[in-house]
Amino acid sequence: MNNVNYYLALEKRVGDYNIIDINKLDICDRYYLNDIVSIDSFTCKYSEEEIKDSIERGNLVNKDYLNGIFKIVSDKHHRLPVLTKEKYNIIRDFQNDSTEISKNLKNKLYGAYKKIADKEFKDDDFKLGLLNKFNNTLKSNDKKEIFRWLEKLPYENIRSFYITIYKELV
Repeated sequence: MNNVNYYLALEKRVGDYNIIDINKLDICDRYYLNDIVSIDSFTCKYSEEEIKDSIERGNLVNKDYLNGIFKIVSDKHHRLPVLTKEKYNIIRDFQNDSTEISKNLKNKLYGAYKKIADKEFKDDDFKLGLLNKFNNTLKSNDKKEIFRWLEKLPYENIRSFYITIYKELV
């Protein structure tokens, strides 16, 4: 399997990116690889403003890109949303609060899980059993258990759930 390199970027307009080397930022506290996990572990610690301020201090992009939107890009995926500290906190707060999950969000999470199961598993009986168990977990409204289910997936899939949850909550 080929490794895909991901990059944090500022998008001035659709398709016009300026790649940011996280390791050159003055707020960088360790070495980060060009993978989605490393980028997310960095961006989740800082607000969009803090990252842009660091980019500006380091003179890493032309000033007109600083008004752009953060995205994650690679040869394989373009325009993936960035999980900043603000977004991550909303997701974490959701995970830890006791309010009931909306029916709409449950449906979206089930749909996303089904899409992954359809792609990953060929045995229909196994897939149906898995989907039933996940659906029962959603019905229980036990957020800790729902997140335990998600943590069994590859990170790229977990990340898509995080984005779904964030979009539904804001």
